[in-house]
Amino acid sequence: MKFSDESDDLADEGITGPERGYQGPEIKFPLDKKELEVIIDLFRKKKNRLHAKYVAGILREATSKLKRLPNLNQASTAISKQVTICGDLHGKLDDLLVVFHKNGLPSPENPYVFNGDFVDRGKKGLEVLLLLLCTFLVFPGGVFLNRGNHEDTVMNARYGFIREVHQKYKHNAERLLKLIDEVYRWLPLGTIVNNRVLVVHGGISDSTDLDLIRSLDRGKVSSS
Repeated sequence: MKFSDESDDLADEGITGPERGYQGPEIKFPLDKKELEVIIDLFRKKKNRLHAKYVAGILREATSKLKRLPNLNQASTAISKQVTICGDLHGKLDDLLVVFHKNGLPSPENPYVFNGDFVDRGKKGLEVLLLLLCTFLVFPGGVFLNRGNHEDTVMNARYGFIREVHQKYKHNAERLLKLIDEVYRWLPLGTIVNNRVLVVHGGISDSTDLDLIRSLDRGKVSSS
């Protein structure tokens, strides 16, 4: 197996590797469709775990891209003629894989809005989150991610996701959870489709003000 020298990029998180006994795939950044297919295959077969170094790399790259987005995504059906909206996956990796199998991988011609609550309750919350972030990175304009109430560390402590991360990456759990919290912090708050339809987790009130939502500094909102 070939080991690429990316450990310096993650030195600030203290995550090194992979070790020579590592049986999983080597992931190179920036991600492309080939790397995405490797990750999907790994998650589907459930034989090995993606090394913490690559998990951290996905989280860091996603945060960098999410920071550039507005509070409200802008999606359009001008190219695709339709958009697929998925809500509340809650760690159900098999459900996500079935959606992609039947409806196709995301692309500008086949866009998806994932409307929050990616983790907690199910056993594969980390894999669901990572797969969504990978598709977001690989297919610009094909994946729109909204923050839900479970993209929140207090909820994660109550409903199981923090425990899941500790079980899967016990030596690097705290470092990865800090990176995950940064992803949460920068997730957009909703998606507007064709300037007509607002997709947001949890609904709206009679006094919802989109201009106010657009003006919020979401980088300052954190539950940790």
